[in-house]
Amino acid sequence: MGRFKFLALSFLILMCFPLLTYAGNVDTFGIGSKATALGGAYAAYADGPFAVYYNPAGLTQVKRPMISVGGEIMDPTLKVYNYKATDYAGKRVQPYGKDISDTSPALVVPFAGFVIPLNDRFTFGFAAYTPYGLHVKFNSNPSVNPGAYNNFDSYYMRMVMTPTIAYKISDKLSVGFGVSIGKSYSGNERRLYLSGTELNNRIIKGNMMDPINYSYNIGVLYKPIKQIALGLTYRSRTHTNFTGTVEVEGVQSVGASVVIDHPDQVQAGIRYMPTDYLSFEVDYLWTHWDLIHEYTLHFNRPLEIIHSKEQTFYRHWKNTGELRFGAEWKASKLLTLRAGYYYDHSPIPTTTFDMVWPDGNKETYCFGVGLNFGRFSVDTAVQYIISAGKRYVRNDSEELNGTYPSTDAPGKVYAEGYGKLWGYSLTLNYKF
Repeated sequence: MGRFKFLALSFLILMCFPLLTYAGNVDTFGIGSKATALGGAYAAYADGPFAVYYNPAGLTQVKRPMISVGGEIMDPTLKVYNYKATDYAGKRVQPYGKDISDTSPALVVPFAGFVIPLNDRFTFGFAAYTPYGLHVKFNSNPSVNPGAYNNFDSYYMRMVMTPTIAYKISDKLSVGFGVSIGKSYSGNERRLYLSGTELNNRIIKGNMMDPINYSYNIGVLYKPIKQIALGLTYRSRTHTNFTGTVEVEGVQSVGASVVIDHPDQVQAGIRYMPTDYLSFEVDYLWTHWDLIHEYTLHFNRPLEIIHSKEQTFYRHWKNTGELRFGAEWKASKLLTLRAGYYYDHSPIPTTTFDMVWPDGNKETYCFGVGLNFGRFSVDTAVQYIISAGKRYVRNDSEELNGTYPSTDAPGKVYAEGYGKLWGYSLTLNYKF
């Protein structure tokens, strides 16, 4: 198949691919099953279409046209134990001391991409994926879930397409650059806690979209000797401008806008290959979360429940740095085994923890199998993500306390949080 025919076919497949998805958290849990099985320790490996995300320079390692299509199904479980809320007057919000479980559906995260070598030096790649996302649902009935006054349904995601070009400077050194063209969505729903008023228990919901935004990925891959590869990737900040509506059920709907940028990241990795069949990689991933210090909703006319044309939400998120570990063993020409691990520090401090972003420190264990049938190959991955202990809120979350306020003082919330997630990933690859 000629390069032009391959390119046209690949674009057709990707454009027909249903990239409507919610990932499982404020960060990605993997793009492509091989990278996922390695715990995301892939910056110095990056040998397929999804190198456009992990390290664009790695595209030069692909010697013949290749296409990959797949996805991940994630099954989250979130628990909030012993939720105790009192309002500003000291009145207990019922039910008091309640255990709350999420009702989030299984989350589907598709991804697809292709690579085509243009000549001995240049390689072109293209991939569609979701680098960030979250979708969390709880019971909306406050008589079952008192946390519904803070949030019972929230989502946040960015979907992108990333055309990328890589250049092989020498047999040891390659560079790559890609532009991510994205669309972002954000929204949430909660009940109003306005005891003694006609607005009590009314639903307030917001739905926002940024129809187009941009970022870029740049990478370097260096192989000083056969046994060692070094990878460095920078994924840029994405400036976003969300617009949409905020609606108070049966009362008012106003136009709204807000800026919530996606953070930039730096990922560096070293891969060691003692033999042709065994490799180990360690990556360090830094994420610039502290750019999400606060964000302000602007309304086109005053929102009656707050008598204002704007509302500010404080976040004070913290930058994170994490080590990721991956290992691969090619047991035979047919079978490859992979494993990975990383500890993920939450960027969210307890002072701004809430039911919209119920995140905590996590451990991730990964395992995967690759099957090589020549031109056709299959990669699989299984992830188990579990909270690194419970997260405790002891009247120290401004966001939760502010759910039950008066004009003079907030309420008080005590709770414990815990979560786990199973992820199952499959990728089909074909080399032409």
